[in-house]
Amino acid sequence: MVVLRADSRTPSGMTFLDYGVSTLARLLDSAGMDVEQGTKVLRGMLTPWGEEQIGERPHWHSDVCADGSPIEFSAAFSRTCRQVRVLVEALPARPGTPAAQESAVELTRVLIQEFGADGDRLAKIADLFLPQENPRGFAMMHAVVLAPNRQPEFKVYLNPNANDSMTDVERTQEAMERMGFGKAWTAVVDYADRGFDLDRIVYVSLDLTDGPESRVKVYFRHYDATPEDLDARMEISAQHETGLLAEFCRAVTGKSGAVRRQPLVSNLTFATAGGHLPVSATLYVPLWVHAESDRTVRDRISSVMTDLGLPDSDYRALLDHVARRPLLDGRGIHTYASARVQHGRPRVTTYWSSELYDRYPPARYQRG
Repeated sequence: MVVLRADSRTPSGMTFLDYGVSTLARLLDSAGMDVEQGTKVLRGMLTPWGEEQIGERPHWHSDVCADGSPIEFSAAFSRTCRQVRVLVEALPARPGTPAAQESAVELTRVLIQEFGADGDRLAKIADLFLPQENPRGFAMMHAVVLAPNRQPEFKVYLNPNANDSMTDVERTQEAMERMGFGKAWTAVVDYADRGFDLDRIVYVSLDLTDGPESRVKVYFRHYDATPEDLDARMEISAQHETGLLAEFCRAVTGKSGAVRRQPLVSNLTFATAGGHLPVSATLYVPLWVHAESDRTVRDRISSVMTDLGLPDSDYRALLDHVARRPLLDGRGIHTYASARVQHGRPRVTTYWSSELYDRYPPARYQRG
């Protein structure tokens, strides 16, 4: 296997498997986590499409990263724990949503049969998000969460705009009904109080686990929204700390007011244990369009984490293992940073693009 060093460019002939496994191994080793277990899981998630060589341009522009890369690494930090995560979109054998559905279904099967994921809830709604008639867009994205002394945990992200037979709103409401969260729909409507055109549903996510703590998340993309507005709306979650997210957004973007160039994203998280109200709300702030370089983003995140009492040295160490170039030479590594309150304590997650195709990706998802 070719080993990709943190200070090298993607060499000719490198595969997605080579890149993904070598990067994750460095991250897990730096974080003091089980390298063998984590890389075994990622190998399974990248099979068989990971054997493809990384070209100059993507043959399927993935929704995972701003530049079309199909692999995203992230790390979550709180005062009591740390996680390393990987999000992938299984590349289709040929361009097109039908082939992407086939790849997604196969990866789901691997996670269930080989790694113990639970697919019961997904089976209840699969026909909604993997339609046979005129499917469009991405089919499914899969993530693994790795943490010390815990088994890997899996989740999937689904496309509410899977075809024209239902709207994104109708499809999401039906999915929540089928999974037993029908009464929670009122909270979703109240949260999107400007209407679903401005507060657009863009993903539905669910844990591939069973039990009262297993989560369902509804993600929104907010057009022309101010951080203060979202901060106030997130009071729908009992764990929310008023004022935290608005200040977080200003600090990591260096700007005040509405975020228009790249929309803010948020989610509401529901679990059976929480009843019909969200157990948490999370804000995701786009980073790559709000700085001249990844070094500026790094410094902003470090400052925020220090102010929150979080381990910014751990963040910097992991970033060093993701970056394959000087941070001044681009702004495409940092995609988003998210923040929420968990059990009364702040939790920050940073998301890193593989940056396989573009160091300066443009803004995405403009309204209309």
